[in-house]
Amino acid sequence: MTKGFNSLFLSVLLIMSVAIVFSMPIDPNAAKHFSKAENSFKNKDLKSAENSLLEALKLEPDNAVYRYILGQVQYMQNNLLEAKNNLEIVSRSRISQDKGEEYNSKLKNYKKKIRDLQSRMSTEGENKFKVYEKNKASPQKLKLAVTLYQAFRLNPGLRYKNFKLLEEITSIYESALQKSFEGTDWQKEPMLQLAFIYEISNKKDKAAEVYMRALDYVEDSNEEFIITHKFDYLNRSNKEKLLDTIEAGDFTRQDFEDLMGSNAQEISESDRKKIDDMLEDASSKLQNAGTDEERERVLEDIKAQILEKQKKGEFQLNDKLKKKLEAEGKTMEDYLKEQGL
Repeated sequence: MTKGFNSLFLSVLLIMSVAIVFSMPIDPNAAKHFSKAENSFKNKDLKSAENSLLEALKLEPDNAVYRYILGQVQYMQNNLLEAKNNLEIVSRSRISQDKGEEYNSKLKNYKKKIRDLQSRMSTEGENKFKVYEKNKASPQKLKLAVTLYQAFRLNPGLRYKNFKLLEEITSIYESALQKSFEGTDWQKEPMLQLAFIYEISNKKDKAAEVYMRALDYVEDSNEEFIITHKFDYLNRSNKEKLLDTIEAGDFTRQDFEDLMGSNAQEISESDRKKIDDMLEDASSKLQNAGTDEERERVLEDIKAQILEKQKKGEFQLNDKLKKKLEAEGKTMEDYLKEQGL
C-alpha cells in the first residue's frame, strides 16, 4: 500500500474510533452495523466495511458521520464516482446552531477533508476526458457518452469548458434509455446519470422529472434520501450552487478565468496567485458561515474584489466578452449578476 493510502487509512480509522460518540445514532441497529464496519476497516476489509456502512445508512440515511466515512471508504477503493455522490451530500450540509458546537466543528472538519480529496477526483476526470478525446471518432457513442459523464461528474471545470458536448451526450443517453422513459425497462444508474447531465445543462425541469420517477423505484430509505437530496438541490438558486462549489473546492482559478472570460495569457503569475488566494479565502469563510447572511457577505466580497481587480487592470476581459457587453449596454457588474455573483 502507498504512503498516501496508509495516511488516509489512519485518518479514517481515527475518525471511526470517535464517530459513535458524535454521530449520535438513533437506531441501535444502525450502531451495530457501524461497529461491524469499524471492525472490517481495522482488518482492512474495505468492501465489508462499505457494505456495513450502507446497511447503517438504510436505517439512518441522514447520519452525516456514517455517510462521510462511507465516502472515504469508497474513495480508498478507487470508487470515485460513488465516493463523490456521498461526500457531496456531506459537503452541501449546512452548519446548524440547533445541532450544537460539537456537531458543527466535526462538519467543518469533514468539509475540509472532502475538499482535500477533490484534487485526485479532478485528475481522474481529466484522464476520463483524455480517453474521450482519444476515441471520439469511435462508433461506440454510448460508451463515449458515459466516459464524458464520468469526466464531468469528477471534474466540474470540464463541463464549463465543453458545454456544447452536453447536448450531444444528452441525445445519446435519451436514445439509449427510451424504454426507461416509456416505463417498460427502468435502468436506475443510467437514468440518474442522465438526470445529472440535465442538471448541469440547465434543464432543471427534465432533471426533476427523472428524479421524481426514480423515487418510484427506490429499494431502501438510503436510496430515497439520496434521490430526494438531488431533487431538493435543484431548487437552490444558481448563486447558492456557485457558493457550494467554491466552498467544496470544486471551483478553481482556471474555472474562474473561464467564467469571467479573461485573457489567461495576459494574467501574470502574481495575479493568478491573488485569484487562488481569493478563492481559498472564500472557501474558508463559507465553511465557517453559519447563516445565509454570512454566505451572502462572502459573495459580495468576491464581487467587490473582481470589480476592483478589473478597474486596476489586473483582470482583462477577452475581446469577445468585451464586445458582447458593449453591444448589450451592460456593465461588468451586470455580467457578474448573470453568472450568479
